[in-house]
Amino acid sequence: MKNYDLDEVFAYETFKIVKVKDRRLGILYRVFQIAILAYILFTVFHDESYIKKEPPIPGAIRVTLQAPDTFTNQPYCTGGSLPCVYWGANEIQYPSDGASFAFFTTRVSVSNYPPPPNCNFLKAAAPNDPCVFNPATTPKNVLVPKSYIGDIESYTVMIEHSIRGKVNTISLRNGVMDGVLKDTKDNTIKRISNATRTAQNPKANGDIFTVKELLDAAGVDLDGPSFAPGADPGEINRSSGIVIVIAIDYANVKMTVDEIKYTYRPQIINGAEYKATENIYNPDGSYTIIDRHGIRFVFQQIGQIGTFNAISLLTNLVAALALFKVATTLVELLMLNVLPERKNYGTFKYEETHDYGDFRKGILPREGNGANEEKAKGDPSSIDIHT
Repeated sequence: MKNYDLDEVFAYETFKIVKVKDRRLGILYRVFQIAILAYILFTVFHDESYIKKEPPIPGAIRVTLQAPDTFTNQPYCTGGSLPCVYWGANEIQYPSDGASFAFFTTRVSVSNYPPPPNCNFLKAAAPNDPCVFNPATTPKNVLVPKSYIGDIESYTVMIEHSIRGKVNTISLRNGVMDGVLKDTKDNTIKRISNATRTAQNPKANGDIFTVKELLDAAGVDLDGPSFAPGADPGEINRSSGIVIVIAIDYANVKMTVDEIKYTYRPQIINGAEYKATENIYNPDGSYTIIDRHGIRFVFQQIGQIGTFNAISLLTNLVAALALFKVATTLVELLMLNVLPERKNYGTFKYEETHDYGDFRKGILPREGNGANEEKAKGDPSSIDIHT
């Protein structure tokens, strides 16, 4: 049976500080330390480690449309495949108010379906009743043939939105924040502040854009070809309709703790068309059906917001300061494995003591300095291990 030296098995390892007088190692170590310190400062301020962040809780989003003071006769109205009609904002936006979405008509047709004699569309009692209303078979009067909405690009859109925090006490509306509209390539299209809002409309409660500005930011050409599966050959976006998702991205302003900013990021959903059918039952018993195709804006509130938190700052600092150990590790790897003097460095770094179990038994070490050997002959406990 093999005998084990318990003093060897349960040897205790302790750190030893060795001052290596080599400028190459010292300079390299300082360079690593400075680089790590710069990285720590960058992450603290750039990533805002001093802020406790959370996703914002979406608030109310309200979108309203307003007609321009004067209309422009656009080329698609004079040389296009369909005529144009000029409607007010209330007729174009359907429905007039929506939660987190808005729909603006770009192509429309309106038909009226009078009931047959002695019929009431609402009282048809059997499947074969001649009073059953069916747009495909019931005779109609065309009030507005298929037409484009004229100069839709010049209409203005006002967007109002708000957010609040769950853990923190943030509760804000966009009227007290600064924002920016960016395109799909992250280029700034328009900056929004209290000054710009007041310049456009002193009574405005939200951010005002033209429909064209939002389309340009999303990279949309209404007269471009539609790639929707249901589009007719040669049909354009103005006719088939489109869907644009606008993400409102909230974030803290850099180097502040209580100021929030936001960014509008519109993006078209490729291949998606949009239409809506409005049915109106008239007092005379007839139906009026408004067939609408157009732009559907869908809003999403995203991002990270927060307030100053000392615990978050300390936690991130402690985690970052642990990186200084990396500098020590890298220098020691070079010192012990790469540099020509690596064996000499290893001799100074690693040292083993004598077996103290043998000392307690009065057994002298095989090697050692003379002073220790002489002391061990008389009293092993009197050995000076520092000699």
